[in-house]
Amino acid sequence: MLKKVSAVAWIVLFSLTPLSAQEENIRSLINQFGDEDPFVNGEAILALAAAGEQTVDYLLPILAKGDYNARRCAAIALHKIAPRGKQAIPALTGALNDSSSHVRWCSALALAKYGPDAACAAAELGRLLHDPDNNVRWAAYIALSAIDRVKLNQPPTLAEVTGRIEKMAPELMSTLHVPGVGIALIRESKTIWTGYFGVADASRGIKVDASTMFEVCSMSKPVFAFLALKMVEEGVLDLDRPLYDYLPEEFIADDPDFGRMVTARRALAHSSGMPNWRKGGEERIGPLPIYFRPGSRFGYSGEGIYYLQRVVERLCGEPLQELAQKQLFSKLGLRSTSYIWREELDGQFSAGHDSAGQCLEASRYHHANASYTLRSTAEEYARLMTAIVRPAQQENFLLSEEMRKEMLSHQIRVDSREVMDRPGRHLGLAGFRGLGWAVDSTITHDVAQHAGSNQSGFRCYAQLDVEDGSGMVILTNALNGDELYRRLIAAIGDF
Repeated sequence: MLKKVSAVAWIVLFSLTPLSAQEENIRSLINQFGDEDPFVNGEAILALAAAGEQTVDYLLPILAKGDYNARRCAAIALHKIAPRGKQAIPALTGALNDSSSHVRWCSALALAKYGPDAACAAAELGRLLHDPDNNVRWAAYIALSAIDRVKLNQPPTLAEVTGRIEKMAPELMSTLHVPGVGIALIRESKTIWTGYFGVADASRGIKVDASTMFEVCSMSKPVFAFLALKMVEEGVLDLDRPLYDYLPEEFIADDPDFGRMVTARRALAHSSGMPNWRKGGEERIGPLPIYFRPGSRFGYSGEGIYYLQRVVERLCGEPLQELAQKQLFSKLGLRSTSYIWREELDGQFSAGHDSAGQCLEASRYHHANASYTLRSTAEEYARLMTAIVRPAQQENFLLSEEMRKEMLSHQIRVDSREVMDRPGRHLGLAGFRGLGWAVDSTITHDVAQHAGSNQSGFRCYAQLDVEDGSGMVILTNALNGDELYRRLIAAIGDF
């Protein structure tokens, strides 16, 4: 008969029952946590919550030692009772270590309702920002926002992060057949740690070191974006003028007006409507389609960047490599960064490797392509990224603060790609495109990031907190490297 008694009936029953008999009623309700019918569980939870604080002391032992479903039901009931029953705070804090993600999730949300009164749980909630379950991380964020917002902005220590990297990187390299990795960690826009693992060339056993140059692949794009935006600042290029006006192009599109709607802004934000690459390759100048109305949505496009590159080269009268060397690389003192193959650097180039860790044919880019030909070291790319996104000190050759903010603003939302699985204070909420950068909106600050992937055998990733200049660069020389950096970031989170 118990399962036929509704929550409303139980509320009435409590109001009419002498205090001496209420204990029996409470225990009867808790016994319904053992029912296989989740609706019966729900009715019991509602009745216990309606009875209020007097049920808390009966629920605490169940939260600590009940079976899985009973613990889950107890956590839900305590959430509904909160912020009454402050005596539940220690038990809810303990439940943050429960083996069930459902219990951890609901316990964290219950603690959120106590606000600063649950300050004793802040350390455990901080640990949950790295929970394997993304929903639990989100619940920990909600709780810390209510209890101790400052805790959210505390990055992990250098020792914590480097310890995880030094343990995990070799294990992942072995499992995923990634011969070599270079990593740089950044804090306050300065590189404070670098790590080099494995070999740059599996066939010759050459070790990865500080001078090893990886293909950074599509991470070439935000470096080029800097050069284009600098030309916008100087009045040479208009961010919103049709690129057709600078360099006419024969487009294939349903609407003939689409070709005159491609601008530098839309090319850099990947909303140009062009494909990633046309059939036959961009260098052969085959037919170039526009698949959707420029500016209407996101569509990742190397072709859009390459078109803008040709416009930039025409306007400045020099090839991309020379422009980049003069305007950026030499001014930052970068000796091991180049958009093209150079004989004097050949000995520093890492080989690319396939998914089995075997060497692939080396690529020698004699012509710069803004979308994918940049090579750099982990430390030098970190210097590039910080100079572009959040320089430690302003130099007149860098972007103005106004242009930097425009570069990192949310130009267009990206729903077709998942935000990086990044625990900690940079738990992702939504993805956007800025100008040249992907921008992840997170529970604390925006994070500028970009990944890179070349079929020549390289997978790379870089990110930087827009507000405090903390970040990392991970360069790998194998096709499975993206899985390596994703697993690593899923464990270490941010820096």
